[in-house]
Amino acid sequence: MKKKLITALMLSTVVLTAGAPLAAVEADTTDSKIAQQDSKIASAKSEAAKAQSQVEAIQSQVSTLKSKQSSMTKKVNELMAQQKEQSQQIQKLSKSIKERNTALEAQARSAQTDGSATSYMSAILDSKSLTDAIQKMTAMATVAGANKSMIEQQQADQKDIQNKLADNQKKYAEATRLQQELDSQADELATQEAALKVAQLDYQATVTTEEGKKQDLLNQKAAAEKAAQKAAEAQKAAAEKSVVVQQEQAVKNNTATGPSAPATNGTGGNNNTSTPTPTPVPTPTPDPVKPVSPAGKNPYPAGQCTAFVWDYFGGKIPTYMGNAGDWVAYANSGPAAGTIAVFPPGNQGAGGVGHVAVVLSVSGSKMTVIEGNFNGGWGTTRECSTAGVSFIRP
Repeated sequence: MKKKLITALMLSTVVLTAGAPLAAVEADTTDSKIAQQDSKIASAKSEAAKAQSQVEAIQSQVSTLKSKQSSMTKKVNELMAQQKEQSQQIQKLSKSIKERNTALEAQARSAQTDGSATSYMSAILDSKSLTDAIQKMTAMATVAGANKSMIEQQQADQKDIQNKLADNQKKYAEATRLQQELDSQADELATQEAALKVAQLDYQATVTTEEGKKQDLLNQKAAAEKAAQKAAEAQKAAAEKSVVVQQEQAVKNNTATGPSAPATNGTGGNNNTSTPTPTPVPTPTPDPVKPVSPAGKNPYPAGQCTAFVWDYFGGKIPTYMGNAGDWVAYANSGPAAGTIAVFPPGNQGAGGVGHVAVVLSVSGSKMTVIEGNFNGGWGTTRECSTAGVSFIRP
């Protein structure tokens, strides 16, 4: 009897411990996966640290570009202010030249119609004395000297205008170059900022995804351990009941041979719960960086020829100061397709403030232009001469 009781107790012990290896295997497998996920998270964070250094480098480049843009914008504004000042000086010189021309032409006409030269000689010959004659000659010389001085001043002012126009063209070329470089840097800045956003989102998404997978594994482990605990408790209860039955049967039979040892179904404790595959977290995709259109509000009065030219180029030209005729200060090209033709006042139908148009083609001394506010048209074309016209390459 003792032997059978010992056998029953040993059997119950085997039954109670049968589920333990399975639970241990399941736990070991999950722990191994969690350890692998920890390794991935550590690697992702290491890569994120490297990415952060790249982000800081990009931020430094962005700061440098913004500083350079600020400096270049200030330089462009200074050049434009100098151009405006020189344009005003050119207008003053042109006015002085025009007034002196009027005076000289009046004197010339007077000499032609009144016979001033003959009158001068008569005045000298009719002098009452030598002193009177000398005084008259001195007065005439003074008038002649004044005329000569006016002519010399005319020549000096015209030369000054040419020098200022040349200097304006240099300043305009420099301002244009700086503006183009500024536009290029703006594109580079947008690219760098987009790269910065992509780098930040990419590694943030990577770390978040791997940590999410780890949490899924931890949840699976907790669920598996809970299921294993319930299975072990059920196996223990079944084994205890089996021992009681065995003991009762042994006492009842109480024979030398005794019944055979009870058999167990061997089903207790096998937690064959499958582990679900964690759902990967999709990596977010950043919004694309949209290019910013350089076109803005038309700075020129609606319906004017200047507004038409600005619209024709889509606003991708510098803002030229003054009336249409004043744009001559920005002349930097010869006649060519794609340039802006600047007609001074009175030239080929231009009004008192001048006129501007866009050159479509050039053939010898003739050109075809498209223009607005010319004889009431808008977007009309005509053929005209290049004579007396200045040109701007925007």
